[in-house]
This record gives sequence, C-alpha cells and structure tokens, in this order.
Amino acid sequence: MNTKMLSFIALTLVVMLNACSPFTITSVSGEQPTPVVEYDSRAPGYKIVQVHQVEAEVGFGSPIPVQVNVSGSLPDTCAQVELMQQEQVGSHFKITLSTVPSNAEGCVQDTLPFRIALPLNIVNLPAGPYSVDVNGSFATFEVDTANKTSSQPTADSVLTKDDILVDSVNVEIGVGSPIPVHAIVGLSLANTCAQLGEVRLHRDGNAFNVRLIAHAAERADCQADHVSIPFRADIPLNIVNLPEGPYQVNVNGVTASFDPRAKPTEAPTAALPTVTAEASVPSGWETHSNPRFNYSLSYPPGMEGADSGDYSWTLGMKLANPDEGARNFVYLSVIPAGFQSSGGDIYNYNTAEADVLLNMLAGESKSLREGLDTVDGFTYTRKPDTILSGQAARQYENTKPWEFPEGTKEIRYYVQTEAYTYLLGGYIDTTGSNQPGAITEALFNQIAATFRVMP
Repeated sequence: MNTKMLSFIALTLVVMLNACSPFTITSVSGEQPTPVVEYDSRAPGYKIVQVHQVEAEVGFGSPIPVQVNVSGSLPDTCAQVELMQQEQVGSHFKITLSTVPSNAEGCVQDTLPFRIALPLNIVNLPAGPYSVDVNGSFATFEVDTANKTSSQPTADSVLTKDDILVDSVNVEIGVGSPIPVHAIVGLSLANTCAQLGEVRLHRDGNAFNVRLIAHAAERADCQADHVSIPFRADIPLNIVNLPEGPYQVNVNGVTASFDPRAKPTEAPTAALPTVTAEASVPSGWETHSNPRFNYSLSYPPGMEGADSGDYSWTLGMKLANPDEGARNFVYLSVIPAGFQSSGGDIYNYNTAEADVLLNMLAGESKSLREGLDTVDGFTYTRKPDTILSGQAARQYENTKPWEFPEGTKEIRYYVQTEAYTYLLGGYIDTTGSNQPGAITEALFNQIAATFRVMP
C-alpha cells in the first residue's frame, strides 16, 4: 500500500471520529506533527463541573512551586473530570474543568465529590500578585522572586502545543466510601514559559487513558533548549460504578496498574543488607522523643536539636558562633500518609520529587532538576537498602548538594509505616576538616542507628 493511500485512510478516520466526538483533531508544530485533540467549546456533550473551593499553594525552592488545589462535585456517580483547559493572560490564570454527564443504567444522578491538584509554572514570570479562576471560583497568590522584567502572555499570544514528557505515574488509593483514587503524575515541561495547558481523560473498559498537553506562549524571553522543569499533577479517577479491577492508567505512554478493592497480601520479606546496623544508645547520649509522631532519635553531648516547622526537627553541633562553623546538620521530617506538598510545608519534602526517588532502583541515579543549571546539586543515587528501627529503609546519597560547600554530602533514609513516612537525613563533611560544627559520616551513621519508631 503506498504512502498516499495510507494518508487518505488516516484522514478518513479522523473525519469519522470528529463527526461523533466533542473533540476536534489538529496538530502541533514540527516536522512530523503529532495529532492533538483540541476541545471544541461549541461541541455538545461537555458540562462545566461545580467547583466549591480553590486554593493556590506557594512552596519554597528553585524554581518556586505553585499548585492549584481544587475541590468540587461531579454531576453523577459515573462522571469523570474528562477535560481541563488552562489559559493565562497577564497575571490571571483561567482553568476550566469539564465532564460528560452520563445517563447510563446504574449511574445515580447525584453529586459526587472530587479533588484535583494542578501545577502552575512561574519560572519565567515576574514577581508580584497573581489570580486563578477555576470555573468561577477564585484564589489569589503572590510570588516573590528576583525576576522583575520578564514579559507575560497576552490574549493574542501565539501558543505552541506539544505532548508533555511524563516521568512517573503512581496510583494513590485512599480509604472511604466512595474509595478515592488518584493518579499522581510526575511531569516535566520543556520550556520555561510552558504550562500544563490541557488534561484529557477517557476511560475505555478497565483502562484510564490520560493525555497531558503543554501550552507555551510565544515570548522573547522564553527558553526551550535543554530545559526540563519538574512538576506534579494529581488527577482523580472515579471508580464508583465500575466492576472489580484490576485497572490501568496510561498517561502519555507511562502506565501504572492498580486494584482499588483488592485485599493486600503479605509478600515475603527479602534479606536486606544492613548498612547502618541497629545499635543501643551509647552511654551519656541524650534522646529526643516525639510522642506526636511516634519516634525517637539519640545524639551525643555537644549537639542540640530544634523544631523546624510542625513536621521537622534538626540537630547540629553547639557553637559559640554558628556563622563560623561548618554547615552540617541532621534533619528528621515526618510526612503523614496521604500528605501532598509541592514543597515548603515539610523540610526537604516535595511529593513529586519523593515519588521519583522512591521509584528508583538500587544503583540508579537521577536528578530532580533535569535540564537546569542545578542538575548536579539535585542528583541522588539510590544505595542498597538498610535496616532502621527493625524496618526496611531506602538509602540515597547526593555528593554535591545544592548551595552547600564543596566536600559536603547529603545522606537520606526513607522509612515508611502505615501512618507516616520518616525522612531522616544529614548534610555531612567528607573532607576531614575537623572544623567546628563538622559532622562526619561515621557520626551521622551512629546517630541514624538510634532511630526508633515507637509503638
């Protein structure tokens, strides 16, 4: 069959699909355009969903993470959030969430609650106040950066659209009735001006197919070469009127399987190498106990600890002048089950970045800031698992932590229980400098070995 005949058949199929679909097929720019489904607001079938609350969450980091958290109601028990569209004009973001109501047998015509979390990219936007409108519900936020001169998209800005690179997909299954199920997507935008412009979801049997499309407004100060900016999206999957699984979710070619109603089974526990052995608390050491989060950690004389926010605790050497000592310290952060954050709420915790780390294999290295100048500063290598408090702990190393002096290494452990994830880490000295405040790897491991999860 020749090329012209194949092209004719493909075009015919597109026309047939458009005849019965609320989508129109267009294509993105490039030598070989990829078909992209564009929402046609004039097409019948879509209904704007009811939104009850909108929050704009601004975190800390570089780039500064901003996430829009939305809660609302679907019109019936079979509906999904099938379409998200985002547009930005100046300092105002407008997000539209839509569904296709169902009258199928078994679908109860009553509202069903949902929540969705969507990222906003402010990398190439100037500091100042912003607003976001989601189906008529508003929130405002302000970003404080050194950027004062970047341009902003206008109503007539030309948009370039392309599929988004998806780094990871995990499924979060909650507890309740109905059972909440969310696809947690780690994604990367390849342009400093790009936004998550569209999310389209369609369920076909036991498969949820999701497509993410980036919108990049044409602006003179945008960068698109060798850029990879990480973000996270939280997309609800409604299983209320669906039969028992298993199910699969496919987001831009990256898949994850799940069975929300399956009973958990106990898998055999493999023997794990013990890098940091369990140890009794040395004589004369002090113990920090936290009954709220059920843990304890011991440390030698000459060190002191302090709370860092509601979920974290830090430990360092006692120094007469902290500004003249080594920038070494130990930290312990506690992440409650189901806690979602784009950064800033809990020290060194970002849900999307944690998902990347926790899905790495032993020996694998990844950067949480691919494509930016900070790649080396956020590159972690997963080491062999160890045992802490009688439980498996995932171990990671970063030999050049961002904004720390040369010769500093970060070690971190993740210990997961049903109620919490414990993140125990430290920034340590590898140079043998013996300067005031220095914490050696041997001392850090000795402290980490005293970590206990209390019953």
